[in-house]
Amino acid sequence: MNKNNPKISVIVPVYNTAKYLDKCLDTLLNQTYSNLEIIIVEDCSKDNSKELLKSYEKYENIKIIYNEKNSGLSYSRNMGVRNATGEYIGFIDSDDYVELNYYETLMNSIKENNSEIAICDIKIVYEKTLMEQLSKCYTGNEFNLINVINNGLAASACNKLFKKSIISKYTFEVGRVNEDLAVVIPSVVEAKKISYAKTYYYYVQRGGSIQNSEFSDKRFDIIHGVDLTLERIKNHKEYNELAAAIIYNQIIVLLIYLIPNIKGRKRRKEVLKKFDLLSRKYEIRKNHYFWNFLEQTGTKHRLYYKMLFKLNCTGHYSLANNLISMYHFLSLFLKKGKVIPEDITLEKVIAAAKYQQSLNDEKYKVSVVIPNYNYARFLYQRIYSILSQNYKIYELIILDDCSKDNSKEVIDDIISHIKEYVNVKKIYNEKNSGSAFKQWQKGFKEATGDYVWIAEADDYCDPSLLKNLVKPILKNESIVISYSDTAFVDIFGNVTVKSIKPEIDISKTKHWNKSYINDGLNEIKNYSYLNCTIANVSSALIKNGNYNKYLTESGNYKQAGDWLFYINLMTLGSIAYTNKVLNYYRLHGDNVSSTMNYQKHLDEIKNIYAYSTKKFNLDSNHKKKMDERIAFLKKAWKIK
Repeated sequence: MNKNNPKISVIVPVYNTAKYLDKCLDTLLNQTYSNLEIIIVEDCSKDNSKELLKSYEKYENIKIIYNEKNSGLSYSRNMGVRNATGEYIGFIDSDDYVELNYYETLMNSIKENNSEIAICDIKIVYEKTLMEQLSKCYTGNEFNLINVINNGLAASACNKLFKKSIISKYTFEVGRVNEDLAVVIPSVVEAKKISYAKTYYYYVQRGGSIQNSEFSDKRFDIIHGVDLTLERIKNHKEYNELAAAIIYNQIIVLLIYLIPNIKGRKRRKEVLKKFDLLSRKYEIRKNHYFWNFLEQTGTKHRLYYKMLFKLNCTGHYSLANNLISMYHFLSLFLKKGKVIPEDITLEKVIAAAKYQQSLNDEKYKVSVVIPNYNYARFLYQRIYSILSQNYKIYELIILDDCSKDNSKEVIDDIISHIKEYVNVKKIYNEKNSGSAFKQWQKGFKEATGDYVWIAEADDYCDPSLLKNLVKPILKNESIVISYSDTAFVDIFGNVTVKSIKPEIDISKTKHWNKSYINDGLNEIKNYSYLNCTIANVSSALIKNGNYNKYLTESGNYKQAGDWLFYINLMTLGSIAYTNKVLNYYRLHGDNVSSTMNYQKHLDEIKNIYAYSTKKFNLDSNHKKKMDERIAFLKKAWKIK
């Protein structure tokens, strides 16, 4: 035993988890950390957990305590802490597990940073599908106290290693759920220093666990927990900000995510009323974290949540209940428009990669380029929609532009599982390029296929997109762009605009009412000179080539650079359009279309009009149409 390693006591409460015990305890017994004490507290299980534990009594570093009667998780944790002889305390739920270097990594973080608590990320493992979802232990870009507390994992005891003198100051309240809250958060807040460790706690989501059980009034124990937590941290210099984050993550999320899913209108109304009466003292509608949440949702969902909170917080429980029912109905209707489901698992991505491997080579090789920046939450769905194509993909190139979320970890994980089935590579920028066009430029440089599909990471597509886009190319090799109709979806994948045709056919020409192949210059002079007629690059298949000049020019624009790129490409050959909705463009507040500055956009349109007039010898009729368009946009955008 290494005497330089402080002893760690790991507390494992056990109740009816026989199915998971061996995996949990084996990951603890095989830890690379050499000074570990494992304290198991068996809480009178009704399954064979107690019998299974008999085989672990032989290990010297395992101490098993058998409760005389079933007393609950808090009692068992308190019992474990009282019997712990280690200088540091860790908690593991007996249906979960950890990496074999888990405690070594946490302790190294404490030593290297002279901290009192080390915190790590959690990988949520869905038992039925074996899907793993990474949950970061802090929000924002920086690991600091506020970002750690403003996180759904803030109250978890299991993804942390505590100095015993810190965690033993408080006891877990017996008989209450969410018992971690008033112990863990005050410990984190009061610690002189906390540090981040690069390891994972594996949290198994199973049907019978406390967190996945149906909503009961015991959930409102969280109110007591929040009150006690706020009392314990009231003297902290950042109390107001910490309190707002705690109230959002522990109270407000109940009304956002849990209460609306209660089955039975009568029961749901009862809970809505109780929630309002208990939460009024927090003035939840004034909480700025709640407003931050609203800003990240689509317009329709934002309206729904604003109305729900207003109705419920003013005592209109029946109306709030009816609103939830209506929202559920509309969501079911809208979900019919989803081509690719949101809950894509890693296993489904692997299956799609195997499907790609089984396809025969095609005449034209297609390189798929995925530019990504902070879209980790969409990557499984996006890559699945690409690998599900019924057209053989030649290569998959994933570009990451210094994402600040966990994109790289997701990309690394996906690539490690699919690289034996598809030709895939990743390219990570050392610093953020600040331009989508620089990423497109890099994509064309790296691509070795005949055609390039720039499939943006937050979009998704129909499985037949590539097959349909290649079809006209087989008839006409002069085609430089082949694109399809596009639908718009919100952050949840719900279709909000079923077709882009009304938006691009502003002169009502009916040009896009059927599929076509057209000469590029003809397309510009009759249609694309007036507005961008390709709604989204993800809908387009582009002939491979050196487009550095065009992309550099486009990089001078913030709003309309893609339009300039497309019309420059059209001068090189023909364009093909497929009259089918095959591409789904996501609007969620993070992309250019959602953050548009109207005056700057109008200035860029004027610049492109001047550019096109000179380059394509546009006449007075063109100029008249362009002037009318400028006047219309000024009125629509309220620009003087």
